[in-house]
Amino acid sequence: MYKNILDINNIMDILPHKPPFLLVDKIIEISDYYITGIKNITINEYFFIGHFPNEPIMPGVLQIEALAQVGAILILSKFKNPKIYSTYFLRINKAKFKRKIIPGDVIILKVYFLDKMKRDVVSMKGLGYVGKELAFEAEIIAKITKNNFIQNYS
Repeated sequence: MYKNILDINNIMDILPHKPPFLLVDKIIEISDYYITGIKNITINEYFFIGHFPNEPIMPGVLQIEALAQVGAILILSKFKNPKIYSTYFLRINKAKFKRKIIPGDVIILKVYFLDKMKRDVVSMKGLGYVGKELAFEAEIIAKITKNNFIQNYS
């Protein structure tokens, strides 16, 4: 099926997010300008307990967060020591939700740069697919900052 470029352990080495808030399971493609990640949606997701329990649907804000996490991996993969940096939302534009994300879905998350990074700010476009069907999309503007609290990661 999909070959891992980064597995969950590699992802947790790059991102500060940890379960249950880690919303990407693997990275299957990465280049200088784009990245493709996978999120497997199971009924065991914590958010299904309260988000329409009789008709479980992944919240739209978490769909956008999944895109942002994949985008953060794309950004941080450019740094020698990604653990000492974080990415933060500055803006979310043109978010559109075209289909429900439900248990059993596999989301293919594609994120690419819209512009070169300027002053530690980067613009990205993210697309979430279930199969070949576009399920959601958004433009994300993020800021990269050096962490104030830096552990010994050398």
